[in-house]
Amino acid sequence: MSDTDLSAQLASALDRIQELEMRNAYSDELIDALNQQVSRLNGDFELARQAMQLMNQRLEQLMQSQGMSKSPSDDVPPPHY
Repeated sequence: MSDTDLSAQLASALDRIQELEMRNAYSDELIDALNQQVSRLNGDFELARQAMQLMNQRLEQLMQSQGMSKSPSDDVPPPHY
C-alpha cells in the first residue's frame, strides 16, 4: 500500500470521525431540548391535575350546599316506588 493510499484512508477516517462527532453533538442538544420540553409538560400536567382536583372539591361543596347528591345512584327513590 502506498503512502498516498494510506493518507487518503486516514483522511477519510478522520472525516467520518468528525461527522460522527457532529452528529453526537446534535443528538446531545436534541436530547437536552426534549428533556426540557418533557419537564415543562410534566409541570403543566401537574397544574392541570391540581386544578381539576380543586374544581371537583368545589363542585362537591356546591352540591352539598344545595342538598344535591353526588350521583343519581346516591338519590333515594321516593316512597311510592
